[in-house]
Amino acid sequence: MGARAAEQTRAQIADLTKHGATSLIVDVRRTSGGSLDAGIAMARLFVPSGTLAVRDTKGAPQETIAARPGDGTVTLPVTILVDSGTSSAAELFAAALVDNKRAELIGEHTLGRASAQRLIRLPDGSGLYLTTTRYLTPSGTPLHEKGLAPAVPVDQPEVEFGQLPPTSDPVLEKALERVSTKKAA
Repeated sequence: MGARAAEQTRAQIADLTKHGATSLIVDVRRTSGGSLDAGIAMARLFVPSGTLAVRDTKGAPQETIAARPGDGTVTLPVTILVDSGTSSAAELFAAALVDNKRAELIGEHTLGRASAQRLIRLPDGSGLYLTTTRYLTPSGTPLHEKGLAPAVPVDQPEVEFGQLPPTSDPVLEKALERVSTKKAA
């Protein structure tokens, strides 16, 4: 998730709504990087009030990151597709929506890597990454090393190296099956 992800998502949702969309499926499978702040910015689009995340930095008091006035402008029902490659900003985004009852997760358990690290250079030229900040879900559960369990588990088909990918997507198919039952927030 890049710095402009929230802005681009808002524009895409406006276009989809203009063309009659009544619910959203957000696919963050295999999204493993990006700025953690971008994940929070994305969550702000969907969550009108409450806690979005808790930042736990070594040597500092925990910081609650809350929705602000004007947040939550997207009210369409949301389903989020996740897998074992979902981490970082995407995981923070998904946790904020799930804990605030704005989305349902479908797919595989996420990776559990929502933290900030600092590189410490050692005298011999090698380095050591130290985790300095970890993020907790709005309910206070650590994301780092724990990840998120989907409400609807669906395994991704395994593909051997060199094989063609499957022609169907069971995670997306399950989401499409369930999305018709959601109502606007």
